[in-house]
Amino acid sequence: MGCAVGDALGAPLEGRSREQIAAMQGITEDYRPYRHKKDLEFPRGQYTDDTQLTLAIVKSLLTCGQVDPAEIAAEFVKLWESNQIVGAGPVAHRAVRRLMEGVRWEDAAAADDLPLNGAAMRIAPVGLWHCVDADRLGRDVELASFVTHRHPLAVDGAIAIATAVAYAATSIGIETASFLDAVRGSVADRSPGLAGRVLQVREWLALDETGALEAIVADGGRAKGRGFGVPATVEPTVLTSLYVFLKSPGDYLATVDRALRAGGDVDTVAAIAGAISGAHNGLGAIPAGLVSGVKDSAEILDLGARLFARRFPDTA
Repeated sequence: MGCAVGDALGAPLEGRSREQIAAMQGITEDYRPYRHKKDLEFPRGQYTDDTQLTLAIVKSLLTCGQVDPAEIAAEFVKLWESNQIVGAGPVAHRAVRRLMEGVRWEDAAAADDLPLNGAAMRIAPVGLWHCVDADRLGRDVELASFVTHRHPLAVDGAIAIATAVAYAATSIGIETASFLDAVRGSVADRSPGLAGRVLQVREWLALDETGALEAIVADGGRAKGRGFGVPATVEPTVLTSLYVFLKSPGDYLATVDRALRAGGDVDTVAAIAGAISGAHNGLGAIPAGLVSGVKDSAEILDLGARLFARRFPDTA
């Protein structure tokens, strides 16, 4: 639910600059009408592929009781074949088209494709599934990512986010250094550059917000005439999500508001940061009106309850 609410609040703002969003009021008070760039109109509370693919992984876990990339691939194909997918990125589109043509899941994604954030945005359920079993988290994140994303950095970004979700779900409080060290450690051997940037988040937390975001997005995140925004590449998405969560780890709505005001690919940043915050703070931290107003609210709540019951049958 933390993912879905952040995603649905961000969908109508996706692609707007930080400067444009700064002038908007009440961006977390309620959902806004959402018109996709292809001129498709959706009702308030509509979420995008970030949540759709997250829920697809949940459904696969419920079916198989483990991370099964073939089942994940089958769930993804259903979304494309039914024309339900909303706003999917080019890397996912290319891989799923190959799956629909009969290519095996092992071969559908290309390792030299773009390092976008499509694996990281949907990986929260794997972090939840392995929140008390960290030894298997990395390999299962790989399997869940490989269905569409094989670029090493795209996978490593997903590992970092799954680790953040697992840490958040099992910690009473968030101690910044410990949190960042856990995330850094999950990718240190695989991606030293990303690991080093994760540790820099602690320094960025001491900066003013605009300065921190510009440091996170190394090239400034600027497009001609559009102002600042977080791009859809995986590293700045992951770092921004960690940053906005750590600015307000005990406050879901403040985390999502800050994610939305970053500009750029805000639905994804809010979905990821919202998932981490939701895992830590629980359903009660999300305003009831936003919970009930998001698309498929009852189904999302049911899937969450069933996921917990499947993973922890003795305590559900």
